[in-house]
Amino acid sequence: MSAGGNVKSQAQKAKTRRRIAARVNLRPGESPGTLVPLAGSGPSVVTVLSTGDGAKCTVSKVDNLANLPGPAGKGVNWVRVVGLGSVEPLREIAAFYGIRRLALEDTLSPGWRTKMEEHGEYGFFLLQSPPEAVTRKRGEHLSLFCRPGLIVTFEEAPTALVDSLWERLEKDPLTGKITHQAALLTYMVLDIIVDSFFPHLDEKDEILTELEERISDHVPNREDLNRLHRVKRDLITLRRLLSPFKELRQDLQKIHSPESARELRPFFDDLNDHVVQAGELLDAYYEVAKSLDEISQSIISNRMNDIIKVLTLISTVFMPLSFVAGIYGMNFNTEFPLNMPELSLPFGYPLVLCVMGGIVGIMLWFFKKRDWL
Repeated sequence: MSAGGNVKSQAQKAKTRRRIAARVNLRPGESPGTLVPLAGSGPSVVTVLSTGDGAKCTVSKVDNLANLPGPAGKGVNWVRVVGLGSVEPLREIAAFYGIRRLALEDTLSPGWRTKMEEHGEYGFFLLQSPPEAVTRKRGEHLSLFCRPGLIVTFEEAPTALVDSLWERLEKDPLTGKITHQAALLTYMVLDIIVDSFFPHLDEKDEILTELEERISDHVPNREDLNRLHRVKRDLITLRRLLSPFKELRQDLQKIHSPESARELRPFFDDLNDHVVQAGELLDAYYEVAKSLDEISQSIISNRMNDIIKVLTLISTVFMPLSFVAGIYGMNFNTEFPLNMPELSLPFGYPLVLCVMGGIVGIMLWFFKKRDWL
């Protein structure tokens, strides 16, 4: 490949990294429920984490899909499916657990909006968490199906979210005091995702504070404006990812039984508080970024006006001087009295310079009196 082709390819990759949202894996014209494997994703690998009644968690790999576990009598079986590059094993898993085809279609579309729905006996969660670098990397996509005693998750690739939660459960198993452990684990997943917004918001706060100080000290340069634009773009991306979580309380009431809703109410109330807090911070930071953008544009405009004002004053001052110099630059016979007899004076040149200097002084005094300087 030529050097020009490499540059073009790198530019295209950079443009892809700057996408606000991941590309939805749907093909126009196909019938609902059509399953399209994800390009670049590997074959499905199924792992099961089983929790007992306060006992130690066990993790096992399922090599044969005929040996998939059902809902646990005590505790919960968490079936983790990693790899969405092949449709057949996904169909088999969905058929075994009674997962609807439309829900599986959404699972195979990472760019889909975060949502929480009721699908038969399952609560279906299509979740997106913010990436480490908001505008440079796509966030983690997780599909979660929850029912009493069972959780089934689908991941395009192993997500840090599930990895960290499984490590936590292996070290500190769930207590037997919680009856609805599947619903509790669902809360823990949602809590990790919502809490992952706060480091991003803290980072944006620091950048905005630094930009505010720089803009207040000097005229913003191109680098400052680019950073401010990136912050606004990141905040828009975070707002798009966080907005669906504001519907959590209403949706969770639909998919949980009255018993589990009462038992887990303190947890979901806490989750709702975190969502509200993150939303308020995000709105505040976006307003600050928007205000800084307006202030920057105003400063740049005022600076440009000052420059134009100075140049206009300089041009205005030199206009009469150019006129005088033009008059005395005309060559005529000085023997006639009407043809500039002062050109023959011994001090004519200094006299004209003094007149020109006087004109400049009078004009500057006039500008100062009118408060134009």
